[in-house]
Amino acid sequence: MDAGIVRREPFGSNPTVGERGTDTRRRVLDAALEVFGEMAYSEARVEQITEKAGCSRPAFYQYFSSKDDVFWALATELGTEMVDLAEQLGPVSSDADGLAHLTDWVAAFLAMHEAWAPVFDSFFAASRTDEGKVGRSEPVGASTGRALLDAFGAPSTTADKRIVTNLIAVLIRCSFYAEHLPKGLSAKPLVHALAHLFHRVLAGPIDGVNLDRGRRSSRRRIKVPVPPRPAPPEPLRPRGEQTRRRLLDAGAVVLPARGYHDARVDDIVAAVGVSHGTFYRYFESKDDFFRVLAQEASARLIELVDRLDLEASPDELRVWLGDWFDAYEADGGVISTWQDMRTSPELREFSQQVGAWVFTRLEKLLDRRDFGEPQIDATILLALLERAPYSVFALGFSSRDEAIDATLAVIRRGFLGTADH
Repeated sequence: MDAGIVRREPFGSNPTVGERGTDTRRRVLDAALEVFGEMAYSEARVEQITEKAGCSRPAFYQYFSSKDDVFWALATELGTEMVDLAEQLGPVSSDADGLAHLTDWVAAFLAMHEAWAPVFDSFFAASRTDEGKVGRSEPVGASTGRALLDAFGAPSTTADKRIVTNLIAVLIRCSFYAEHLPKGLSAKPLVHALAHLFHRVLAGPIDGVNLDRGRRSSRRRIKVPVPPRPAPPEPLRPRGEQTRRRLLDAGAVVLPARGYHDARVDDIVAAVGVSHGTFYRYFESKDDFFRVLAQEASARLIELVDRLDLEASPDELRVWLGDWFDAYEADGGVISTWQDMRTSPELREFSQQVGAWVFTRLEKLLDRRDFGEPQIDATILLALLERAPYSVFALGFSSRDEAIDATLAVIRRGFLGTADH
């Protein structure tokens, strides 16, 4: 029996929970984890959780006030486990033994992520309902980051803290990638590459340990076509084009704020101050409307990735990262909402096309190096470019300029093998 578990008011005159109540609460938590893994967070209902847990709705409400409440209880448990795992890391030496120890820890993190994947995957959607709780994840990330710095004997300067914040974000995102590998493929190469990258960033590039130079360019690759750009709308008069643009701009704010499933056409037209009829004059449906938003955002993303030059000077790379962060600030909400959707096969296919093109472009850039595995490292670089601005604009963990400096350091030390600090 856990003395810290009590019933919610006004359920029962005795709030203390016995063994039976503790078991019921645990079954609700386990059932919720399953439900959040089976469907989009916005579609999950208390009834589905209680059915899977084998308990009544009144029993559920003795311990949790809502679906959101049970989610944040799970998130708290996950945070505790993340901190415990970070504290188990211990010292990481600059030799091969230290790299092997770090590799084991990365593998343990990926295993933990797989067990808690529904919480990680639903975090963005759950955060919409209670932005105040988003900040609760910052101490967890800070504890993990502090453990990484301590493990390498690195100073806890603001700059170093921002760097490990990026590394943790990359680790979480790559854990998601590992869980979606095609059947039969092992995640071991990804674990190996992540550990080497972390070691290069925090211990510096060390020949023969985390840096094996001498690799030649890989085989010729299959060219992936650029995803189709959005088809231009039928010509409109200036006033009509202005109205259409206002609707799209409003949607780029409303949809991420409310979530695709909960946002309504009513919300979009109310934000613009037009009628439903006006909306349907330009768009067939909410799906059609969002498709245009997603295609516009992806076109800007593709144009930026096409400009990326990893052989550029640090100042030039910083300028590119500034443009990348600015684009994410403008389009990141649409992209995150797009990733949260599970109901549109057309958009899912288009997302795969965009992802394949971006990945192929990054792989080609990384193939110019004389070390590493371009295919694996392209996956990790994609995670960095996705998550670094997310930690600024969605989570508020650092300022834009601090995050850009940290991202530049990770790219140069981790992906290019430079020794500058």
